[in-house]
Amino acid sequence: MTSSSTAASTLVVIPAFGSPELTDALVHDLCRDGSDLDPAVRIVVVDNAGDYVLPQGRISVHRPGRNLRWIGAANWALQTSSRDGHAVCVVLNNDIRLSPGFLDGLLTPFSTADDIALAAACYDDFWLHQRAHTIPPTAAEYVPRDVLRDVDFCDGTAIAFAVPPVVELGGLDEATFPRHGYGADIDLAIRVGAAGLRCVVTEGAYVSHLRRQTMNRTGQTSEDNRAEILHGLNAKWGDGWRADVGLGPDSFPAHNVGSGASWYLTPPAW
Repeated sequence: MTSSSTAASTLVVIPAFGSPELTDALVHDLCRDGSDLDPAVRIVVVDNAGDYVLPQGRISVHRPGRNLRWIGAANWALQTSSRDGHAVCVVLNNDIRLSPGFLDGLLTPFSTADDIALAAACYDDFWLHQRAHTIPPTAAEYVPRDVLRDVDFCDGTAIAFAVPPVVELGGLDEATFPRHGYGADIDLAIRVGAAGLRCVVTEGAYVSHLRRQTMNRTGQTSEDNRAEILHGLNAKWGDGWRADVGLGPDSFPAHNVGSGASWYLTPPAW
């Protein structure tokens, strides 16, 4: 691929904190597709640990000199995209593997509708409403489908932002979610919905997620993450936030390891 199949100028940001072998594998997937050669795409690794050496590709490395965490790196991506005139900003965890043609699949929804603010790839992970119709043995074996799901919120694991409206809405709330940023994706989706804009999951792109690789390095536990979500959303939105994003009162129990049908007001069915 040497020219983009999508019209939007795009910044792709990979927040990383150690585990260079994971970042290397993700970079390999992007280079496999030729995304680093696309003139409409700029790819940047945000090296929060300050020690990453790029193995290949026309990709740059930004070293902020401190750990911005996921939420800080995502806001850096949004601010940089706004300043440099990118229409779409993509943020990818470094502990994921990508389906072939991933970036084109993730970006396509923005070329089909002008009211989409957030788009996420389907995956093999936590949220039922974002899981792939069929989970392949590896991301490389995923078969894309021309299916777009309207959802109440998107997981931040592999997410694309329409830059102008998301920046206008204030981006991600670092004051309310001051640790890693767990819960900030749900908070942003609430604001997106209130503005009359859409969140979607596309089956045209898929990621497999190794989960918790950075969290394991920083010592943050699943219960820490749950506390950040609940404290932040309860403080900002009160008791009604779950219903605002289609979740029921049984969502986020202690020691949760993945959503179940009982978490939703209406269980997802794809």
